[in-house]
Amino acid sequence: MRLRLVAIATVACALAVPGIGHASNHALRVWPVGDSITLGSSWPQSVPGGYRTDLDEILSRDGYTHQFVGTSTLNPSPSLSADGQTAHDGHGGFRIDQVFRDLTGLAHTRTDFGGHWLTGTRARHAIAPDVALIHLGTNDILQDWDTRRFPTRDQRADLTNAGDRTIFVADMTQRLFQLVARIHTLRPKCRLVIATAVPIASQPYAAVTSAYAASVRHLVLELETHHYPVTLVDAYAAFTVSEAPGSPVAPGLLTRDGVHPTVAGYFMLARLFAAALTG
Repeated sequence: MRLRLVAIATVACALAVPGIGHASNHALRVWPVGDSITLGSSWPQSVPGGYRTDLDEILSRDGYTHQFVGTSTLNPSPSLSADGQTAHDGHGGFRIDQVFRDLTGLAHTRTDFGGHWLTGTRARHAIAPDVALIHLGTNDILQDWDTRRFPTRDQRADLTNAGDRTIFVADMTQRLFQLVARIHTLRPKCRLVIATAVPIASQPYAAVTSAYAASVRHLVLELETHHYPVTLVDAYAAFTVSEAPGSPVAPGLLTRDGVHPTVAGYFMLARLFAAALTG
């Protein structure tokens, strides 16, 4: 299935995830998956645990039984280590296609950790999440990555051109759909919490991120009509000062690199994901 994608007005929704509850006998298996923003990178140094630290603390404080899962334990915080919640799949520099390849194979990067994340290897059981927290797209934009219609470095999309930008965003969103569809095929009971990407505060990337956010919102609506278990987390809207396309980033949420969240920005992401998990 290839979805027809068009831009729409800002939509935000948060649906409680079935199965998460106070003092439950089953710890909800939460899979944070994405790029350096899931890992917790920042500038000039990383934020230990990124949003995962605050998310763990919010869920624990409110009595929700949970367990983070994933192949990586890089960049833990002291509290995540103490709680046994260091697992995740936040991989610095990863694009959507690289995560897609690692689900059942190898992306051939430094932090695949054997790949086959949802099918398992001889050395590691397959990941079996109840909910996936997906934040991806930042590196596709920064790397101007669209080998489908702009196949070589000399033919990359001109992101300052509205026509190229529209094609680029449509292809990137299609890759996100393919990733979500593959996870759903392999883990049909897993709720897919899909985040719009945190804004990038420099041109031409800012315009692309804004258009991508609108496209992801529409993708989630399309997926709902096809009965996918999806929830939208509108990180882009939460990080900007208004709902207008290309609105400036709210002060204090991004570091000076214009890409990675500050401590306050990661706390914002944690609150958004917590709301999606608990309603």
